[in-house]
Amino acid sequence: MTTAVDLHEQINHLRHLAHDFKALHDRVRDLAVAPGTEALRQLTPLVLKSQELVGKALMPLSALDGSPYTAVSGSRQSLNTLGAVVSSASLASSGLAHALAANPLDSTGFAGPHHDEDSIRNARHARALPEMIGYLADAAHLLDVCETACHYLATGITRDLERASTSSQQAPHKISPTQYEALRALAKGGATMQTRGRGSTIVLTPDHTMITISTFQSLDKRGLVHLDTSVPLHQGRGITVTAEGQRALTQYRSRTGVTAIPVAGQQPRRSR
Repeated sequence: MTTAVDLHEQINHLRHLAHDFKALHDRVRDLAVAPGTEALRQLTPLVLKSQELVGKALMPLSALDGSPYTAVSGSRQSLNTLGAVVSSASLASSGLAHALAANPLDSTGFAGPHHDEDSIRNARHARALPEMIGYLADAAHLLDVCETACHYLATGITRDLERASTSSQQAPHKISPTQYEALRALAKGGATMQTRGRGSTIVLTPDHTMITISTFQSLDKRGLVHLDTSVPLHQGRGITVTAEGQRALTQYRSRTGVTAIPVAGQQPRRSR
């Protein structure tokens, strides 16, 4: 059973996450790092915080996956962006860890103490500093990207939900007899769009109802059908009737007196 998801709570989580990314970005950007023990002390909490933010970014991604939001137009782009936030946060954390690893600590090699340990330490610090600064700059940039993306997601998901709410409150689409016959056939399930012959595109339905591409495009443009574009055309892209399409069918039957969806080979009955 799918656990109920409070979408508004997820939006607030994304806004708070954006502030957390900004706070960490500012700490990394303003860090005046000096190689050695002090750098280890400075970097350790930043690495731990970055790893915490990766986990926090995973939470809304896991919550939204499979939630009612996935049926809302635009949800695919949002989930893809949220996945990219997890990736960018992970790379930022990796960058901070690389900076920590590049930091030379006071230690003794296998050959034992050298007579000029101070010079060796200074040389190691000088070589490490540009590398550490580069890792920190990359991490700061990625954290800034994460902050921007979280703000974008919070706004975008809110807009998606408002648009879906407005659409559900609108009157059903009025369709023509030709569009009704097309929707009726598509609603039976198993319809596909695919290429045939010399690249011509056709719509195949279970009852062999003839549906022209222009009729399908008129239904698709109005959001009455959904075409699975993740599948190549030559393999056959699945076509389903959306909730709006089902409402349009119901409204058409009520308006015209059609009492039921006929089986293949029968003509629709009308009330007398």
